[in-house]
Amino acid sequence: MTADPPEAERPRPLDVVALITLLVATGAAILIYMGWAYLDGYLRPFSLKPTDLNYRPDEYALYGLNLFSPAYLPWMTAVPLALVMVAHRQDLLPLVPARLRAAGGAVRSHRVLRRLGHSVAVGAVITVAAMVLAAAALSGRAISTYLLLAPAIVGPLLLTWPSRGTPLGRVAFAMAAAVSIFCLLWAAAVYALQRGTHMAWSVMERPADQPQVALYSADTLAVNALNVGRETFGQGAFKYRYTGLRLLLVRGETYYLIPAIPRADWAKGHGRTFVFKEEDDIRLEILPGSRQS
Repeated sequence: MTADPPEAERPRPLDVVALITLLVATGAAILIYMGWAYLDGYLRPFSLKPTDLNYRPDEYALYGLNLFSPAYLPWMTAVPLALVMVAHRQDLLPLVPARLRAAGGAVRSHRVLRRLGHSVAVGAVITVAAMVLAAAALSGRAISTYLLLAPAIVGPLLLTWPSRGTPLGRVAFAMAAAVSIFCLLWAAAVYALQRGTHMAWSVMERPADQPQVALYSADTLAVNALNVGRETFGQGAFKYRYTGLRLLLVRGETYYLIPAIPRADWAKGHGRTFVFKEEDDIRLEILPGSRQS
């Protein structure tokens, strides 16, 4: 029988709950922020903003969750496995063949790798690299946002991790964790914004893929855009029909329509976004999207 771990080494229930709460809260914040950034990137080219459309936090979170491809899930599940293996590396070491253990010991004994084994030194180098990249970006150099944020996320945590047990070290580690979380949110927002903008460009390049909309009205409407036509009926409650429109999105009883024009015309300023509510004098007929011949 194995001896129970000392009382000091046992994780306290409150510590476990606090860690789980922190991870859940951070994950929820990232998903909500990513969802907002994605919608902002998607709607802004059409002169819309997600805050004007009254999206709820849970809707933002769902949009953020949809940005994660199923191909990422196996790698995400591998993270806890890697952490467990690192935590129990002493127990797993006898399972490694003797030759591999000897080779690993020779590699670890190298002077450079011995220095890299100190998290403070590695964290200091990474943090200084992040500061240099930030200074270069502020001076006008073209620096990738991901290249700037990656060391800012990792460096401060490694730098302050060994001293987290002291009063001043706890404050430093808390500040480093806050910086890392903000940088992680920033990186996630940049990725989501790029995905949303790319989706908007795809809609502009292939407007025929969007659902077709025929707009019926009792009176003339100010629907003036390229490729939008108007037909007049002599009788009936609806005397006009507008064609050449595509459905961008629906929010409640509000329909957001765009003309079926290519992206080049949007770049020239010919694009429009029309907002309509289906009322007694307005009807909308929605049909599947199709490519025009």
